[in-house]
Amino acid sequence: MIQRAFGAARPSILFAGMLAGLVVGPGMRAPAAASNAFCAASVAWSAIHAATNPVAPGSAATRYALALGVRGTTSVAASVTFIGTKNAYIVQIPVAPLVVVMKERDRFTRAIVVHFPHATHIRYAYVDTAAVDGAPPVTCPTVAESPGVPKFWHWKQLLAGAWLNLDATLQQALPPLRCGAVYRRARMARAGTVYGGNFGFQARSAEVLVDIDSLGKPASVKLLRSSGIPAFDRNVIAAAEASRFHSARFLCSPVVSEYVFVGQYSP
Repeated sequence: MIQRAFGAARPSILFAGMLAGLVVGPGMRAPAAASNAFCAASVAWSAIHAATNPVAPGSAATRYALALGVRGTTSVAASVTFIGTKNAYIVQIPVAPLVVVMKERDRFTRAIVVHFPHATHIRYAYVDTAAVDGAPPVTCPTVAESPGVPKFWHWKQLLAGAWLNLDATLQQALPPLRCGAVYRRARMARAGTVYGGNFGFQARSAEVLVDIDSLGKPASVKLLRSSGIPAFDRNVIAAAEASRFHSARFLCSPVVSEYVFVGQYSP
């Protein structure tokens, strides 16, 4: 029998810093507040097409829609930063009720429309600070999102009525990137060993989500997909915990991130 482990960085980043801040690509599932190990709030967002109103992920636009996903029960206020091609922008979101329930423990605000001073190609947005359920604001190792559309966004109903309109303001121009890339994903430095065992005559695999700190060490692990054999799942979780990574980098600085660690069993 052969056990091996490999992994892939999720198309997501979690980070902190001056311009720091889960990136979710178009068509992927909406971010779940409970899945964020580093902050109580996350942001889902997309450009709004100027002529037709529906979302247009990846487009340059003057209007963007966002919703906050929150590990809370009643309300949230937040500061959200947007990273464009050349500039960073910020919008202050006043206290907003949590009204949409995706799962028992996930709450979202209604969509909020953010207006930019000119057509802008936004690449990432992230929650910088969040005040949940009336508590004082907390600075997050923020969760940045690339364009993504929550399942509850039904555009005909959403844009037919009134919604909260806010203005984004210029925060600063992005500095020159000496590393040559806005974002580099985390990479495996040393994979933990998935130890042997007799797990039958059928190939098995399990996936574990690893939250990685900015030093490349696992901060937490969570089973994403079971192999169907609890003992093998435990082996894969232990291997993920023992792994070390080259940390993700955002704006050339090390940042926290997520990584999917996969353990495979071959009889």
